[in-house]
Amino acid sequence: MLYVTRLFLTSLFIISVKTVIASESKTGLPQLDLNTYPSLMFWSIISLIIGFILMKYFVTPNIKSILNSRETNIQNDLVKAKTSNQEAEKIKQSIMKSQEDIKSNSQKIISEAILESKQSIEKKEKEISAKLELKVSEAQKKIINTQNTVINDVINSAEEMTVNVVKKFTDIKFDKNKVKEAIKLASKNILMEK
Repeated sequence: MLYVTRLFLTSLFIISVKTVIASESKTGLPQLDLNTYPSLMFWSIISLIIGFILMKYFVTPNIKSILNSRETNIQNDLVKAKTSNQEAEKIKQSIMKSQEDIKSNSQKIISEAILESKQSIEKKEKEISAKLELKVSEAQKKIINTQNTVINDVINSAEEMTVNVVKKFTDIKFDKNKVKEAIKLASKNILMEK
């Protein structure tokens, strides 16, 4: 590379010296001077060769590496996009599945709660009706006991009144036990009629 640079600088110096000498000797348009054509062709070829070498070894490899890196980045981005899309789809499916599970679990919980509340209501109704039946039966027992007590009191009062009436208004001798039996028999007949 150093050799090429020295050669290039030397040829540039020689050409500039010849140009200065030629410009002092002749006057006129250099484009139309046929003596300058060989040097123009030489420098054009050298410039093209140098441009070609620069393009081939410096510019084009950089462009290729840039294009390759861009292509690699694009491919990597496409792969990442596909994997991200697949992951997003998996997440979406898992979310939908969990929503369905939550929905079915909530329906199950609601139905269990409704069943439990129905059972609880039925249990409370049974307890209340059992308590009511117990109270009704107790009340009936009290009524029957009270009724029996009242009837017994009435019968006893009737016995005493009958004995007193018979003693006051008649001189008939009677047996208290027979009077009691007669009153009890009469009261049973009256109670059976009801």
